[in-house]
Amino acid sequence: MAASYNREQIRAALALTDPALSSYLDLETGQVIQINDTDESPETEQLRNKVMEGYGERYRYIAGGNPAADDAAVTTWMEAEGL
Repeated sequence: MAASYNREQIRAALALTDPALSSYLDLETGQVIQINDTDESPETEQLRNKVMEGYGERYRYIAGGNPAADDAAVTTWMEAEGL
């Protein structure tokens, strides 16, 4: 697992309100990956498959919908994920 996670990217993912975008934290890199769920391109499909294959072990889903997400929300999410 990554030594540090990009908390600002996690906060932005928590604040995301676009239902067409799904966000996942990559535990190896500490970066957030966003996937456009309406994009059917081969590149996006390959990324989607990679995330789903590593879901739970390498990737963790970040549910958006909290436009007021702050550092406390990031901490709460990370604690709930056991990070």
